[in-house]
Amino acid sequence: MLRRFLLSGFFSAALALPAMAQCDTRFMLVNRSGVQVNEFYFGPSSDSNWGVDRLGQNVLPAGRQVMFDTGRPGAHDFRIVWANGQNAQVMRVNICATSEIAATPRGIEAR
Repeated sequence: MLRRFLLSGFFSAALALPAMAQCDTRFMLVNRSGVQVNEFYFGPSSDSNWGVDRLGQNVLPAGRQVMFDTGRPGAHDFRIVWANGQNAQVMRVNICATSEIAATPRGIEAR
């Protein structure tokens, strides 16, 4: 009886684990700054290297948006560079709780 109870508890916990572990790593980059975004970088907060410009050969005009996927849960850092050369960063964003990264006149915000 005790064995059946322990196995039942184990399987219940194992079935609940995937539901708790789910994380949507997609987010929308939205340009509300009024200035064109020329470069966009993001990566895990544990990595000090920004890597490649995620916009590539493209830019993000004011008022436009584009979807990205970090591909992994956890804390991420984000950096944008506007057409005028100014840049902004937001660090240690929990991507599981964030669906939008917004370029604004005041900088960059995670929402």
